[in-house]
Amino acid sequence: MKLKRLILAPLIWLAAMFFLIEEFIWDQTARLMARLGALPVVHAIERHIAGLPPRWAVFAFLLPSSILIPAKLIGLHIIASGHWFFGAAIFVVAKVVGVALFSRIFNLTRPALMQVLWFAGLYNKVMYYRNLIHSYLDQWAAYQLAKQRIKSLIARVKAIIRPL
Repeated sequence: MKLKRLILAPLIWLAAMFFLIEEFIWDQTARLMARLGALPVVHAIERHIAGLPPRWAVFAFLLPSSILIPAKLIGLHIIASGHWFFGAAIFVVAKVVGVALFSRIFNLTRPALMQVLWFAGLYNKVMYYRNLIHSYLDQWAAYQLAKQRIKSLIARVKAIIRPL
């Protein structure tokens, strides 16, 4: 039992960090992309994407990863070459852009994507495990504290940025 707890504790912290970072990026970029959607050109493109049939919706949803995975790999290669700051910057930018595109395209194509049986099944499984992990992490006081501190930090940064 002690060994299990010893092994499980770092994995829980890793999962907590992953969830907090991913959700923060998802929420912030979703807001930004929604604002961009107000621009006439972007709105026209989004309207076209939202009207895609299921097969093309899957293609549109997966397209950003085919572009951004190579960018992430280039970032990792640059890190391995000894230029850790530049490589990390490329990797982080690719991650943020990827999450922004995924969140927006997913929101636009969700109805069509859910008509694709394998996608709907995969989505349901991912959401089941995501919710299971969330309910487990939500029981941890440290996770709750980390969430509160991140929200507080975001509020302070927004308060500083607003006047600018």
